[in-house]
Amino acid sequence: MQKIIAFTGSNHSNSIHQQLLNLAVEKIVENEVTMLNLSDFPLPIYSLDIEAKGIPQEVYQLKEEFVKHDAIIIATPEHNGSMPAYLKNVIDWLSRLVPAKSPFFGNEAKPILLMSTSPGPTGGATNLNTMAELMPWWGGDVKGTYSLGSYFEKVIDGKLTPATDQELTDLIKRFEAQL
Repeated sequence: MQKIIAFTGSNHSNSIHQQLLNLAVEKIVENEVTMLNLSDFPLPIYSLDIEAKGIPQEVYQLKEEFVKHDAIIIATPEHNGSMPAYLKNVIDWLSRLVPAKSPFFGNEAKPILLMSTSPGPTGGATNLNTMAELMPWWGGDVKGTYSLGSYFEKVIDGKLTPATDQELTDLIKRFEAQL
């Protein structure tokens, strides 16, 4: 049994990405999942001036959470075609704990599942593609991506439409099989 850490790159209190992540995590049957809330690790906006005063303890605590797990699921919004500043800030801080081009999710590459959704038809696909390209630099081995467009047409009263439910079930099965 592998230990998976799952979190969203959104800091919105009613995030559809958190809702998507919850629906996905419910489908994990063969592994243990820890849901991580990044807001439990409040970080200032990264700057060299702040780093010169010392890396915040929360960065070390967050890194330890990643080290303790074997795989990662990230559900993140797309802001203007890219990852949200909230998630990028976490990445920036984590990157300061290791030498350049070294993995910061742990000592070796971790299997990663990237997900995104949006009310619009593209479902954050541009950001997913960018993150998938960057993930190897950060210590991630992308095993799959999932873009759910038209969220409010495919998730009704907190439940997935049958076709979407099957897509997500199949995705999670494939991800678990690769762990």
